[in-house]
Amino acid sequence: MPDLGMVGTERLEALYNAVTSGGPDSARQLNVKSILALENGRTPEAAELIGRAIALEPDCGSYQRQLGIVCAKSGWTEQAITALNRAIYADPKDIDAWFALGRVFERAGHLPQAEVCFSQSLALSPSDRKIRAALAAVKAHLGH
Repeated sequence: MPDLGMVGTERLEALYNAVTSGGPDSARQLNVKSILALENGRTPEAAELIGRAIALEPDCGSYQRQLGIVCAKSGWTEQAITALNRAIYADPKDIDAWFALGRVFERAGHLPQAEVCFSQSLALSPSDRKIRAALAAVKAHLGH
């Protein structure tokens, strides 16, 4: 049973692991475990878990998005771009993948590409303030 003294995502992770223990992990379980590991600061473990999920279901866009996010947090820019592009290829309407790709391009100094990604995110979710702010910041840096 999870330690009730834990807080936040650590407690959630312990509960999830307790509930799902006893059998082989599905790709979905591995993805959730990867998300929780990343939230709890264990990036290498998150990468290993999402890699296992992708080995089971390589065409799943949300798993590719998670891989891209893990790679971005690890500073692996090219790998993050590749995984996020795969996520968008699998689901062109994945707002989170477009936005994450925009952030990766922005951090890498590829502002025209970031602008394209943020514009696509905004087209998919016109009322999202976070997207609007990111796009405005990039446009300001580009002088638009």
